[in-house]
Amino acid sequence: MFDGQILGVAALVVSLLALIISAAFGARQILLMRNANYVPVLIDLLGQFRSLEFNDNYHFVCTRLAVEHEPASGISSLPDEVRAKIFDVAYYFQLFATLAALRVVRDDHIIPVIRDRVVQVWDAIEPFVLAERESTRGKGPSRFRNLEDFAKTARRMQRRPTHRFMLSRNSAR
Repeated sequence: MFDGQILGVAALVVSLLALIISAAFGARQILLMRNANYVPVLIDLLGQFRSLEFNDNYHFVCTRLAVEHEPASGISSLPDEVRAKIFDVAYYFQLFATLAALRVVRDDHIIPVIRDRVVQVWDAIEPFVLAERESTRGKGPSRFRNLEDFAKTARRMQRRPTHRFMLSRNSAR
């Protein structure tokens, strides 16, 4: 009877071990599938950087907006073509911020790639956004709140060139 108990315990241990291994492989598979789902979206979004119009708008927002326009009246009072440039650039980065807020992508995966640009865009539009929020107080959610929080997170993250980020990611595997 003692041999039967040992055999039963051994079978239980083997079964538990198989369950643990299966669970580990299942968790890894879920992680790989999750990454596979958002990688094409990120590649498509990052492809926007290839657009001449986007880069011209980005350059305008970051270098000329505050020089050519006063932020005191917010975004709404700016000429249509200026607002279009701000919205093109700011909502582009707001999309990354929203994906991160919804945990579709992880901050530490995307911020190293776009960190400097997010911070520069927020720094450029912040006075305009704050003035806009003040002038529309009580009329709905705060415009660009996700972008503001994302830029703050990006600013806190250590600044690393993209190639160093990729090397550190590859060596962690």
